[in-house]
Amino acid sequence: MQLKDRRRFSVQIPCKAAHIANFILDKAEKDGVSDISILKLLKLVYIFFGWVSAIHPRIYLFSDPIEAWTYGPVVPSLYYELRASGKEAVKGRATLYDPFSEEDPKKPTEEDIADKEILETLNIIWGVYKDAPAEHLIALTHKKGTPWWNTFDGTRNKEIPKDLIRDYYRELNRNLN
Repeated sequence: MQLKDRRRFSVQIPCKAAHIANFILDKAEKDGVSDISILKLLKLVYIFFGWVSAIHPRIYLFSDPIEAWTYGPVVPSLYYELRASGKEAVKGRATLYDPFSEEDPKKPTEEDIADKEILETLNIIWGVYKDAPAEHLIALTHKKGTPWWNTFDGTRNKEIPKDLIRDYYRELNRNLN
């Protein structure tokens, strides 16, 4: 499956990692996919970032940092917010919290993703990866030559460069032919 490269977009960052996490959790609930643990969710969020960046090269799906941890790429803010589920399926949803606002934290939804072509790409990626077990996703992200492989040094808090992720997934997309 090669996805069309859509270079004409000028949007830079259409959403936050919380939007993508909730998109995945909502799709899983709707499609009856019951195995979305925090481990699987974090790998899917990373994979979604990579594919969207490859297909829409002037877009980084979100600005949140992605770090190389022992079990693969992690968006720390999502991990710390949703980790309470442990190995079980994630029950809650990620929130957008503004410490300077008196409003309750917002739980972003699919409707908040304004760019319909990005949304179409997210739906395609979901269809491809939704049934993959967490262990398979870990194996995919840990392969020699992946951005995680090239960044992980045995510690946490080492950010994986977004350009490295984009370039890796662009090469994957080219090799699908």
